[in-house]
Amino acid sequence: MVHSARQQQPFAGATIQRWPWSIERDHDLENPFVTAGNRVYSVATQHGEFPEIGWRQPNEMSGVWDHPIKLLDGFWFGVSYGPTPLIGPARKIHWLTKASRWCMTPGEVEITYQLPGLHVVRQEYGVDDHEGILVRLHLVNNGQKALDLRLHFLAHTDLRAAWLGENRLIWRDGQDEAIYLDEQACIAAYNTVNPAYVLFGASTRPAAIAIGPDLSITKQTPGQGISGHLRYTLHLPVSGSEEMRYIIAGSTHSSSAASATFDLLKHSFEELAQQQRQRYQKIIERSALYSDDELIETAFGWAKLNLQMLERVVPTIGQGISAGLPDFPWWFGKDTTFTALALVASGQFELALTSLRNLAHHSQLVNNNGSMVHEILTLGRIHDGGHLVEVPLFVRACYHVFLWTGDQQFLRDIYDFCVRGLMEYVLGSTGSEDELCATGKGMVESRELQSGKGFKTLDIAAYTYQALLCLAELASAIGDDQRVPDLRDKARRIREFVNTTWWLADENLFGDIYACAQDIQDAHQSLRADGPLWPGDLKEVDHTAAALASFMEQHGHDASIVRQERPWLLKHMIAAIPMETGLATPEHATRAFTRLESEEFNGPWGLYLNPERQPVTMTLPNGIMAAAEAEYQRMDQALVYSQHIARTMDQRMPGAFSEISPDGGCFIQGWSGYGIIWPVVHSFFGFQPDVARKHVRFIPHFPASWHTAQLHSVRVGATSMDLEVTKSSHDARIVLETHDLSYEITLGYTWIGMTMPNRITLNGEEISFQTEVFYQGREDDQTTRGYTLQIPTMRGLQRYELHLIW
Repeated sequence: MVHSARQQQPFAGATIQRWPWSIERDHDLENPFVTAGNRVYSVATQHGEFPEIGWRQPNEMSGVWDHPIKLLDGFWFGVSYGPTPLIGPARKIHWLTKASRWCMTPGEVEITYQLPGLHVVRQEYGVDDHEGILVRLHLVNNGQKALDLRLHFLAHTDLRAAWLGENRLIWRDGQDEAIYLDEQACIAAYNTVNPAYVLFGASTRPAAIAIGPDLSITKQTPGQGISGHLRYTLHLPVSGSEEMRYIIAGSTHSSSAASATFDLLKHSFEELAQQQRQRYQKIIERSALYSDDELIETAFGWAKLNLQMLERVVPTIGQGISAGLPDFPWWFGKDTTFTALALVASGQFELALTSLRNLAHHSQLVNNNGSMVHEILTLGRIHDGGHLVEVPLFVRACYHVFLWTGDQQFLRDIYDFCVRGLMEYVLGSTGSEDELCATGKGMVESRELQSGKGFKTLDIAAYTYQALLCLAELASAIGDDQRVPDLRDKARRIREFVNTTWWLADENLFGDIYACAQDIQDAHQSLRADGPLWPGDLKEVDHTAAALASFMEQHGHDASIVRQERPWLLKHMIAAIPMETGLATPEHATRAFTRLESEEFNGPWGLYLNPERQPVTMTLPNGIMAAAEAEYQRMDQALVYSQHIARTMDQRMPGAFSEISPDGGCFIQGWSGYGIIWPVVHSFFGFQPDVARKHVRFIPHFPASWHTAQLHSVRVGATSMDLEVTKSSHDARIVLETHDLSYEITLGYTWIGMTMPNRITLNGEEISFQTEVFYQGREDDQTTRGYTLQIPTMRGLQRYELHLIW
């Protein structure tokens, strides 16, 4: 299908075009962006400056990184007019640090500058699978006279280790030194203590060079780096144009490797730039969404690209999707388990598989007890040995990745690890056999809830329930059939226990934790004894302590009651997770949603982390709410939370979604894609493949505001499929096209409020069907009644067109 270019401006902060894709901004250019390669990336402002930003390594997280080391604090381009010495007051250098426009297209970033009589466009490319980046300057004389120009390329090295390198490893930062390599016409810098190297230069020879500790860079930077300044001469006639190509290459182990990379990038500049554009264009074209919801269509496309921008490859250490930039450019257990679902639903199978393998490898290497590590640094060290909740999340992620890919080797590789983690590590930490609810560290990373061994938290219970069902399916797929009944029975028991015991009827919510008052008191006493609490921690502890005091007063300090486990409502965002996982009964879900959707729990950007103690919004809780609403067929409400995420797309880096909504934390965050891609594919389109069994289920349920949408080139195992849904007040049309005729196809449709259709056809012929009735609210409220219609499963056709007519 051919789609013409469509221009839209749904935001105040950016201009957006699709087919061909671009996003641009001409103001607020002090915000950051990334030029992304999976080996080397650069973080700068949209002006082309390198600010002192960062939390993990304060003021050091911008610049050029080749993990596990940093290469450059920054690099700058400048222009001076007429003959002039390299450095000196005779002619002013116009540094390109004040842009008029910033634009990103798939695989390319473009920054525009206006100088006297001169138009300059800077294009940057990450280079996947190579340790370098490429920069092109295109200069056009738009004045009335010829121009003699001096082009300046200035870079300042900072060959240091990534976070904790100097604290935990033998790395000790040494002074950087540099030399000019005449044969390659570039400057080569190296760390005098450690194996760290960077080369930078252009495709042409410089007229002059200078090397020194400080060559009047745009601002002083700390550290033991060194500056290199290369000057090039250029003559531009009236209306003339010229192009300059610049290369930055590095190595984490040898000067010869850095030199070889520089030569490769220099001599294959155009080819590599084109490969990068094509790689990102392929991501845009695969699982391509076309919809009458322009906001979600646009966010869906850029969310797919965001995932690739965050791939991090460090040979001998690891490979997979990192969490976010600038502060989390390495691998996390929790983050990966959510992004893996977005990756497979958008066709990025390889990155999903390598990311999960990376987690399993490091977890087995370091923990070797079935637990999942939480934070893997690119230096090869584990910063955090793991949170218990990450084990069931990992099992869920493996299940969905296997469904989409059908990768039998992946299943064989991870199955035993999943069994050990869930059955021994998670369920092995439970209390009584009747409960099956584990004690440990959950989603909420507060000192209160993660003190000691943690508590029985709602998220751990719900994700364990879901993981047991997922593991049962994996067991069946691998032939471990004798395990299946026990797994499903344990899931049933958890669901019954949580719905019966954790539900607070007077609050219409589940308790965040299940504990006795004495355990909470003991945890608070230990926290206070450990030392001073941060203001946020103190606020949390004091709030719970007040609830405890009220409870004690109510029950007269009865020892038996004090030591009796019960649910406690703390109002964390994990209140949504029983619905995300399908654990909550429909009645409990309806009541919980009523409260969670209220202004008590929501601000202008969506769900609060905690309305009383941490009233800020992050994209992951919004994604969890979107998935939760969709799990109970509440598609209109699910769309609202996806739109909350989508509306942050122009806040900092156009086309990216900040960790904290609308513009806080990391400016690009991987898990944001879960709240956009997963609801669209898995829920709105109702597309659920099982590649190993050669079966696809396609039963869409669109939000009321959606009338037509298509997903083209949806990757399903080794094939692809095209999906289309159109609906009106009198009919609905569901179309699936495939070139692999061996798949069994289950088609259907879900809707709210209308009666049964008068006529149902498949490819023009009437066909039998079955229906299920459900309610979004109370069963006595007919306005919330819905239907799911399904026709018999079949195979052997290239096109399946289901038509419902009312």
